Amino acid sequence: MDYRPAQCNIGPQQRRRRAALSVGGLVAAGAIVVAHLAGHLPELLLAGVFVPFAVAFEWGIQAYEGFCVRLALLGRYDFSGAGNDAKATGGVSDPEHRRRDRRHAFRISVISVALAAVATALVVAVL
Repeated sequence: MDYRPAQCNIGPQQRRRRAALSVGGLVAAGAIVVAHLAGHLPELLLAGVFVPFAVAFEWGIQAYEGFCVRLALLGRYDFSGAGNDAKATGGVSDPEHRRRDRRHAFRISVISVALAAVATALVVAVL
């Protein structure tokens, strides 16, 4: 298995898992909005929708890009479930590749937080 730094560090099985967690985050955000609309959640707590939005965006981007932020920070990769390759999981030994992975992980997290902030601001403004 040829590791490609800052492009892909997870296989199809891990991508599906992240996509499912992203959907879970969106469902949780929807539940918060519904609770507010039903009068069970004060307006001040509506800003709490930021957390599930952040989870949804972070994990959704990871699923889309095939890139795990946590694995990048640990200097690892996981292509298990992608076939019978003996090197399906392992560590990233090249320091330059690790640096690029960490930079890419940071970029994903910043984008996710920014998108969650915008989505939260829109929800609060509309409701």
